Amino acid sequence: MKSIGASCALLLLATFAIASPDIASEDAHRRQIAAVRVATPPELDGLLDDEAWELAEASGDFIRNHPDRGEASSQRTIVYVAYDDENLYVAADCLDTDLDGVIGTEMRRDYHVWEVNDYLRFVLDTFHDKRTAYYFGTNPIGVYIDARVTDNGAGFHSSWDAVWECAAVKHAGGWSAEFAIPFRQLRYPGDEEQVWGFNIGRRIRRVGEDSAWSSIVSDNVSTLADAGLLVGLRDLPRSRRVELRPSFGAGVDATYGDVIEYDGLAKPSLDVKYGVTSGLTLDATVNTDFAQIEADDENVNLSRFDLFFEEKRPFFLEGVGIFDMPAPLLYTRRIGSAGGRETPILAGMKLTGKAGGQSIGVLSVQTDDVDEIPETNFSALRVKRDLFQSSSAGFLLLGKTPSGGSSNQTAAVDFRYNPTREAKISGAVAQTWTEGPGGDDLGVTVDGIWSGEHTFAGGYFSDTGPEFNAEMGFITRTGIRDGGAFATHSVRLHDPTFRSIALHTGYNLTGDRDGQVLDRSANARLELEFESGDSTNVWTNRDWTFLEEPWEIREGIVIPAGMHTWRTYGFHVGTDERRKVRFMTISETSGFFGGTRRSVNARGHIRPTPSLLITADYDYNSVDLPAGAFHTNAVNGRAIYTFSPDMFVKLFLQWNDDSDRVRANALLRYTYQPGSDLYIVYKELWQAGEVRDRAVIGKLVYFLNL
Repeated sequence: MKSIGASCALLLLATFAIASPDIASEDAHRRQIAAVRVATPPELDGLLDDEAWELAEASGDFIRNHPDRGEASSQRTIVYVAYDDENLYVAADCLDTDLDGVIGTEMRRDYHVWEVNDYLRFVLDTFHDKRTAYYFGTNPIGVYIDARVTDNGAGFHSSWDAVWECAAVKHAGGWSAEFAIPFRQLRYPGDEEQVWGFNIGRRIRRVGEDSAWSSIVSDNVSTLADAGLLVGLRDLPRSRRVELRPSFGAGVDATYGDVIEYDGLAKPSLDVKYGVTSGLTLDATVNTDFAQIEADDENVNLSRFDLFFEEKRPFFLEGVGIFDMPAPLLYTRRIGSAGGRETPILAGMKLTGKAGGQSIGVLSVQTDDVDEIPETNFSALRVKRDLFQSSSAGFLLLGKTPSGGSSNQTAAVDFRYNPTREAKISGAVAQTWTEGPGGDDLGVTVDGIWSGEHTFAGGYFSDTGPEFNAEMGFITRTGIRDGGAFATHSVRLHDPTFRSIALHTGYNLTGDRDGQVLDRSANARLELEFESGDSTNVWTNRDWTFLEEPWEIREGIVIPAGMHTWRTYGFHVGTDERRKVRFMTISETSGFFGGTRRSVNARGHIRPTPSLLITADYDYNSVDLPAGAFHTNAVNGRAIYTFSPDMFVKLFLQWNDDSDRVRANALLRYTYQPGSDLYIVYKELWQAGEVRDRAVIGKLVYFLNL
């Protein structure tokens, strides 16, 4: 372990010795807007008739980035920025000559509003590092959208939820919105006078138009290298903010067997957020409760490897972008779960933020013992140094230490280099150590991407040692070399029927260290988008897979060892997201390990009213092999009724005949004041046609600012 620390220390000293160049000369050519300090805050009603907006600078002239990049927006947008000792205020007047064409239906927080509604969003690059930012948005009826942006827009973490306010309203000339962002929710330098990166974009959904205040090369406002400047911020508050979220959950859980066993639930918990400095925040959690978190979608696994499931737990989501690496070395779903079982989290702490040119992340979580699974500590240390204008280098240390068990450590160094706005190169080298025999080995990965207006292309390579054992990561195969390349070329069609056409191609090769090809795949896909917003795709793949030993894919159905090859043909049809009734269908026909496979995935969305959304997702597989045949069905259905941006009810139903399991969930969430929530949850599990578990849980969360 001494060699780990020495290596990382040398890397840190080397990267700290490289100073980022002065970007003042480039900033001189960027668009600017000045924030005005006001004595009286605006009333948040969506109407821009307050004195604050009369005093503020008005800025407009949005430029389109899609379609017809570089042209003036078809509709005017006027932006204002003000602030006082507590909040930053942002307002926009979205003028529109077709008031009936303004679309605002979605009220649920952080839903994919940009796909279905007119939409306004802005970014605040508070450290002006062109790497990380805060993202806020709304639609014409005042929905709350917020996220954290990392790596110059490459990372977008919509699970981050801040405590802020907004309001929006339609008026005779279009629609307008007001935002109040508390400085307590932001991290920024301690300078007396500050310059932040700033950009704001607007989507006009009926014509598929995206425009921005500061013209952007990519199609994304969160590409921070394209942002303008927010100036005029002086004497911002530097208080070390403290936020408390005490909560209490109570309920009853009934387990069904030969007899019904009832278990009363009563669980207090506490989450704390403390501003250590203006740039660093400490989060702590005690007796953590995730009762309100929705179960994962049911999936049918027809591969030999584990499925990846997204993190949904708030404690692990906030600030998680700092731990991102070119390789998935930290997979937080490993924390609080072992051997397919949930392990309670006793306590956890996380320190994230920036200090100078360094991004810092520290994580430590202690889980309780459950039967044969021992109490375990999971820890991570991440330091990343900003280099040049949008590049970085850093290291990551990971440790898993079970009580009385064998410990596991991972150390990695990584870099991200952006020689131009279009080109990005990243890579990492990692070493693992495991107490006892085996588990000590090296892994290397490197990738490059070029992203232009019409062409997106890249390549990647990784080499993972046979004893590489990253127990806190998501590494599904070891002892392999894996590489590939991909390219996409798209063309905008100036046609009344067709909007664009794109060709996607890719190739992948995976082999062991003795030169044996394990997997190889070549694919091509043609995508066509219509002016209506509907789309269709057709594709073909050629696959080769070598099985080193027989594989029992289902009970009694064994696929022999050796090389297997087949072709796949597929198509996709999808309707525009704006439709009240829309669907998407994917169908594939292929060979499969000497037999055949046919699969269908169908998704439907129905919105009978602006408040009600019903979705269904159906997956079907039919596999016919020389050793036998089987079929699978999986259904995930949701019904969501949104009373207001502060209150919704969600019903969730899952069925998977492969596991012979049915799950049903019902959730009521009511935000009774900003940051404070009431949850009522009902859960039910059926296995093999019999009920196995029922639970009713209530949880109250209260937000305190100290």
